Amino acid sequence: MSRVYVGNLDPRVSERELEDEFRAFGVLRNVWVARKPPGYAFVEFDDRRDALDAIRELDGK
Repeated sequence: MSRVYVGNLDPRVSERELEDEFRAFGVLRNVWVARKPPGYAFVEFDDRRDALDAIRELDGK
């Protein structure tokens, strides 16, 4: 399992939106979106390689 930090998020982003975005990279174990304070999340992948692919593709976007 590998956990990816996702920062600088719009406070209105939902877990579902992140699941839809990150599911393209592999099997997700969990998506957690912070609410107090908002603006960040953690996405957990089953496979470390999938997490690395997501980081490479989405970093800075």
